[in-house]
Amino acid sequence: MTGSPAVESRPSFRQVLHHRPFFLLWLSQLVSQSGDLVFEVALLWLVLGVTGSVFAVGIVVAVTLLPGVVLGPFLGVYVDRWDRREILIFTNVVEGVVVAALSGLILAHTIGLPLILAVVFILGTGSQVVRTAANATIPLVVGKENLGPANSLMTFSSSFNQVVGLAVGGVVVALFGVSLPIEYDALSFFAAALILVGLSKESGRPSDADRSQTSRFSEEFAQGIRFIRENRFLIELIVLASFLNFFGTAIGALFAPYSKLVLHGGAATYGFLGASVAIGAIVGAAIVGSSNTRQSSGTWVLVGGAVIGAAIVGLGFSTSIPLALGTIFVLGVALSIANIPISTLIQAKVPARLLGRVGAAMGSLIVVAGPAGAFFAGAFAEATSVQTVFIVFGGIFLITIGVGALVMKELRTVSY
Repeated sequence: MTGSPAVESRPSFRQVLHHRPFFLLWLSQLVSQSGDLVFEVALLWLVLGVTGSVFAVGIVVAVTLLPGVVLGPFLGVYVDRWDRREILIFTNVVEGVVVAALSGLILAHTIGLPLILAVVFILGTGSQVVRTAANATIPLVVGKENLGPANSLMTFSSSFNQVVGLAVGGVVVALFGVSLPIEYDALSFFAAALILVGLSKESGRPSDADRSQTSRFSEEFAQGIRFIRENRFLIELIVLASFLNFFGTAIGALFAPYSKLVLHGGAATYGFLGASVAIGAIVGAAIVGSSNTRQSSGTWVLVGGAVIGAAIVGLGFSTSIPLALGTIFVLGVALSIANIPISTLIQAKVPARLLGRVGAAMGSLIVVAGPAGAFFAGAFAEATSVQTVFIVFGGIFLITIGVGALVMKELRTVSY
């Protein structure tokens, strides 16, 4: 493994951050994500301003998710085939150019919904490529003993940007309009690409002995699918993570009506709920990153899942803002406790030459459950109430985790 640090008895944030290739990879993600979340606020306001339609906002969000579902498994083949460092640099530059072009169209007053959808699809594709390539690069630049801290730091950066970026984005859009945050997002992509130039070329590719020996796309794609089918714990991870994504997206889709109808708050309440989840995720990342999960990763996933279910049920009974904020903070902690070991297991157990394909294929199978969760949650809440959805969905998820703990032997006992 290229440039792996010396093995220590316990995982270490300090050791991971002192390892230059990972630090540069993490820093590039931190910078680019800061722009993404400010851009997200500006984009939604832009769509509302151009179309005046809430439905159009929903279409934009759906198109953002589409590349991960439709293109993800195929993009994974190229992530494994090509140099991952070069993929990350090139993709960030392309995304920066696309966002800069969007800013130019806005200034020229020639923007419309079709162009916005085209930009969003390109950015969604780029985001999928970067996410897959970055996740596949982490095991190449840190040892297995530090995969936990590495993934925890990645979660920290995204959650930190969620807290700061969304809040700052809202203020900037309110004061200066949508152009400035969009221009900042373009600059953040170029800055991330510049940071990644500092990565050594060896950081972006598996060793020659571990690289694919076939050049046919169909064979390479099939290798990734075959590896998943032959490893039961990966199938169990997909099943459990799909349930997690289904119910997680469902609950997230109801945060706004929950804020208004149950907590009797407004947009600020909704913002505080989102920030509370992100802060909880940061705390959860710190817990996982400073713990040795190598011999009990599956247990961490199951325990985190159980707490998620209990927190969702708790939200159904929370009718005051302080109680809701506390409950949702716990939910954020549990999300990190469940999700970080999932990423770590995939990186630790899948050969480097297959990480792009396996990771992207699993991601697509998991992500596809999200839109379905949001749809069913909305329909169920319309027929009953938001609180009923939380209680029922949380209860179902708790039962799912209980059944999983009993029957998913491979996941329960997996180690790396």
